[in-house]
Amino acid sequence: MADVFGHMLHNGLDWLGRRLPDRHRRRPHIEVLIPITTLLGVDDDPCELSGYGPVPAEMARRIARDGTWRRLLTDPTNGTVLEASTHRHDPGAVVSETLLARHPVCAWPGCNRTSRECDRDHATPFRQSGRTNLTGLVPYCEYHHVIKDTPAWGWKTTAHPDGSVTLTAPTGHRYTTVPPARGPITQQPPHPPSDPPPF
Repeated sequence: MADVFGHMLHNGLDWLGRRLPDRHRRRPHIEVLIPITTLLGVDDDPCELSGYGPVPAEMARRIARDGTWRRLLTDPTNGTVLEASTHRHDPGAVVSETLLARHPVCAWPGCNRTSRECDRDHATPFRQSGRTNLTGLVPYCEYHHVIKDTPAWGWKTTAHPDGSVTLTAPTGHRYTTVPPARGPITQQPPHPPSDPPPF
């Protein structure tokens, strides 16, 4: 069964020869996030199979062995996905894929719909900024996108450079969602004391 579905994903056609549907300009695919050190076998840090959760390092390496690789740069201090941008309103594949990797689920507080099923929303309207960048894009499911974009309902949104999003309710209450770290975090060694102890 795995061979049948693997063949369908590889060719982009179903069992009747029809093209598989695209989502965010990508045909169906399997995505696994692996730190480069784990991919090279230097360590066995856990990896993530998108839409499923953590998987052992050996399984992730086995999946990656026959796959197409795409580099995803993350900040080593906090694991957040770094910048990608375009001057087009509709983000291209690089910006879209980076956004979807940064935010695995809808950015509305408490919503867990996968970002691959969400709309890509400009926190600051494109007509004002003229730019589509990772910091300014937020994935909202269709339901929450309508709530956010209906002026009469009074919701405001602010996207921050670290990927977090603050929603301000009509009542003035603020809710912040922070995307999870998607890359390894480098542990900083403790600083040695400036003066040696007197003993």
